[in-house]
Amino acid sequence: MNPKLPTLLAPLLALVALASVRPAVAADTGRVALWNGKDIAGWSVFLGDATVDRQSVWRVSDGVLHLATKASGYLKTEKTYANYHLHVEWRWPKDAPVNTNSGVLVHLNGEDKVWPACFECQLKHGNAGQVVGMGLDIPAAPMDNNRKRAPKFAASSEKPLNEWNTYEIYCRGDTIEVFINGVRQNFVEKLPVGAGNVALQMEGFPIDFRNVWLEPL
Repeated sequence: MNPKLPTLLAPLLALVALASVRPAVAADTGRVALWNGKDIAGWSVFLGDATVDRQSVWRVSDGVLHLATKASGYLKTEKTYANYHLHVEWRWPKDAPVNTNSGVLVHLNGEDKVWPACFECQLKHGNAGQVVGMGLDIPAAPMDNNRKRAPKFAASSEKPLNEWNTYEIYCRGDTIEVFINGVRQNFVEKLPVGAGNVALQMEGFPIDFRNVWLEPL
């Protein structure tokens, strides 16, 4: 055997090994951790009641973001996003009332107010997966209580109170598609807005969030 052959082959084998791991590395590089698990850096707080201390409405423990206030409002990302897959995990307290309510807001635009211009991916207990046009049109959705509301496709796929749920929200161009715990619950299209901030809504009920991340599509 040519004594130089091992030396010549070594760089080639190294390149082959590198190529074999590159796809897995590349698949992870686009993910953005919207919430860092420690504080609300990268987010701003808006509350409808300006007398409430903004620091009092949130706390963090063991990688969980706890939101609790009687005031309505939201935590909003400082950056805007378009064409993405958004992953959010949430749970309600074990003693949450039947009408407990919140939402994940996407494509938030314009001024901050209690009901901003956006699309709400509903978190209301028993109705997670509904998509609501808040000041924005959902062409094919029926009008209900002065808003366009796209009803969810299936019976509630939420877990019992105090258990973690997953929201997968796919915003592609002028469409939004949502899954609750793996069940496809909605798809809306021909939307007038396809980009904006992401927000976690506060509607006067305690709620926990964790593992809030986004990856470009």
